Amino acid sequence: MRKKQRTINKQVSLTGVGLHTGRKCKVQFIPAKENEGIKFIRRDLPDRPLFLAQVEKVVDVVRGTTLGSMDNRIYTIEHVLSALNGLGIDNVLIEIDDSEPPVCDGSAKEIVDVLLSAGIVEQSASLNYFTVDSPFEYISNKTLIRVEPSDAMEIECEVDYEHPHLKKQTLRFTDKDDYSKEIAPARTYCFDYEIEALKKRGLAKGGSLDNAIVVGPTGVYNPGSFLRFEDEFVRHKVLDLMGDLMLLGLPLKAKVIAKRCGHGHNINFLKQLLRERQRPSPISVG
Repeated sequence: MRKKQRTINKQVSLTGVGLHTGRKCKVQFIPAKENEGIKFIRRDLPDRPLFLAQVEKVVDVVRGTTLGSMDNRIYTIEHVLSALNGLGIDNVLIEIDDSEPPVCDGSAKEIVDVLLSAGIVEQSASLNYFTVDSPFEYISNKTLIRVEPSDAMEIECEVDYEHPHLKKQTLRFTDKDDYSKEIAPARTYCFDYEIEALKKRGLAKGGSLDNAIVVGPTGVYNPGSFLRFEDEFVRHKVLDLMGDLMLLGLPLKAKVIAKRCGHGHNINFLKQLLRERQRPSPISVG
């Protein structure tokens, strides 16, 4: 695993439409100094508020992970964070001119591509990891998220919707696998019956078959029922989970087993894990 922190070599940007706002927006990635971590800035607001990528700053988990306060928020940051996690980028400033970054094609592929175009550079500061010395488990109804000691980052993920066209899928991903090819291209998805409820809540204004997989009683609605992977659904779950794991503030060096997880469960798991770490326990940073 890496021993040094990393940032990007130059500033790059990406434009598109916000998933929930439906508005055109732009995100800029700016190199940051060692130990700066991941920070977001809302350029569209007069005071240019700063949002730290920390689980304590999460204020909402409805159809995405939201950072901020009651006054200022930044929505659906999980794909950006996932790309940074997958590429091993520790320090970067992210400026956005709206309340959420572009949804792109519903995956993290375009984000990965633009970050790779910037170049990734190693910094002189040593890299610390979030590690665990004993298992820790989060259980809620049918959801299980478990973390175990490991010398590498490993994720075993399972989805099971008991739906005729979205049945059980499992995937194992490690830091030795190619995130840019195996995880980043997997698109977000929803069921057709969820769309009307999302619209009534003022969400998914920018959603379309160009940036999401929609599943219904007869199968996938997208043209040609096209999927990028046979198990694209569980791959996207891994994508989202890797984004939420970045909110620990350090890259995770452990094995994560996740069954039927989502943003709400991911964040609750991380909060409980951090609370457990504050007690006399074997969970540590190293």
